[in-house]
Amino acid sequence: MMNAQEWLDQTYQKEIRKEVKLIKNDDTKELSGKLLLDDFNNLVELNLSRHNLTNLDISDCYELRKLVIDHNSLTRLLNYPRDLVNPEKLTYLNVMNNNFAKIDLNHFSRFINLETLLIGTDDRDKIEQGFYNRFYGHLRSLKHLTKLKALDICGTDISKGLCHLPDSLKDFFCEVYRPEAKVAKIKRKLEPFEGDVIKYKKDKLKKVPHKKFVKNDELEEFQEQSVKIKNLLIVGRTGNGKSALANVLSDTNRFEESEKSVSKTKYFQTEMFEHNGKMYRVVDTIGIGDTILSKKQVLIRIAEAIYTMKEGINQILFVVGRRFTEDEMEAFELLKEVIFESDIIMYTTIVRTNFTNFRSPDKCEIDRQELVGENKFLAEIIKSCNGIIHVNNPPIDVDYEERLLVNKDDREVSRNKLLTHLDNFQVNYKPYLKTWDQFYLKIRNYLKTKHDIEEAIQRLSISSEEVNKLKAKIEKLEAKVVRETEFHCDVEIPCFGRIKMNFRSSNGICQII
Repeated sequence: MMNAQEWLDQTYQKEIRKEVKLIKNDDTKELSGKLLLDDFNNLVELNLSRHNLTNLDISDCYELRKLVIDHNSLTRLLNYPRDLVNPEKLTYLNVMNNNFAKIDLNHFSRFINLETLLIGTDDRDKIEQGFYNRFYGHLRSLKHLTKLKALDICGTDISKGLCHLPDSLKDFFCEVYRPEAKVAKIKRKLEPFEGDVIKYKKDKLKKVPHKKFVKNDELEEFQEQSVKIKNLLIVGRTGNGKSALANVLSDTNRFEESEKSVSKTKYFQTEMFEHNGKMYRVVDTIGIGDTILSKKQVLIRIAEAIYTMKEGINQILFVVGRRFTEDEMEAFELLKEVIFESDIIMYTTIVRTNFTNFRSPDKCEIDRQELVGENKFLAEIIKSCNGIIHVNNPPIDVDYEERLLVNKDDREVSRNKLLTHLDNFQVNYKPYLKTWDQFYLKIRNYLKTKHDIEEAIQRLSISSEEVNKLKAKIEKLEAKVVRETEFHCDVEIPCFGRIKMNFRSSNGICQII
């Protein structure tokens, strides 16, 4: 067994990496550990099948078309744009028989030119040891992959969405292998059709009613296509109740709630629900102000959530606690300027959480006026957006039965209040950006410019202090000049550089030459 990074560094010297198109290890030695492929800007194919890689960084591989990394020990998949700048360029991806943690299938929705996608686990020996890929989600995430010809989801927990698979698909593999694998549901559906997805789709399409909405698992997929989905994007500071709001809206407990300063939502999480015959998708994003991640990382992960919403965004629910903090105001400005355009304000509702008097219109109005009075920036947001909705979503993991009933009632009233408000909005906002790398550059440039300005201000402040000190030094030198005939000195002033001066004293008068 050989260290993977050592093998790469020995095989491909730095000066030739930009010319390398293919990396493939044909040696009998097994590569292990982490692998960073820096400077391989023109790499087209990476084939490192059947090794023991634990981590892979391909963020410098801008031209990658084919990626084969099956039968390794990887636990984390490509997180574009950081790990894969141009996901739309990839045509072949094989990550089978690794040990990936839970990953939603919508992770692949931007890989629109994929022809082969192999993400399952069929190695029984690995499965017995507890090593397998834990993909889950709905196959509708792949409906825009119109060039897809081969798909393997064996042993995964993907269980719905057969009717959303593109017609281009020729080879589809969904063997169970793991007894508890939820893909068994898909396997059973295809058995009467000998595993042929196209036959299955044609058969079910014949049975779809045109007018009546029938709640049936097999027909639900088609009905979703005919119902306009209203996407709700939840954004806000960590600890303000974003995930609780997502649970209340979707009427589930699938979003992990926390009041801590570290966001429990590390990427984004979605849930579909129906209300008054309308389909909603609530999307909970990573918390602003997360104590672990940088602003750039938070923005990128929020953007990843946005780019899965092909239908557009019906409303952005900007969650705030008692008062708008500076971080929240800055975050709103970042979202407006970097991800969206200025008119996104027309698609935004401020949700004021943890407001115990949320049932009282008078108390809500007083709170709104107090928020407006805080500062001009906040007043402008509130006046331009779709208003403030006051809610209270207290926890339901309490021991006392009476408290539990009260908290559940508060959450139910809050839900009805929110949904009544959301019924008023029919038009979706569709943010536009051509590619992920453009978006990534946009974020990077924005934050870099901001950082440079802050540094410049800091430098000016420091320079001012230094100049004052230097002035004091010069005054002392002038006093010394009176006593001495002539001397010279070098003085370095920030922003001006080094200045050479000659001093000559004559009759107590100092002259600088």
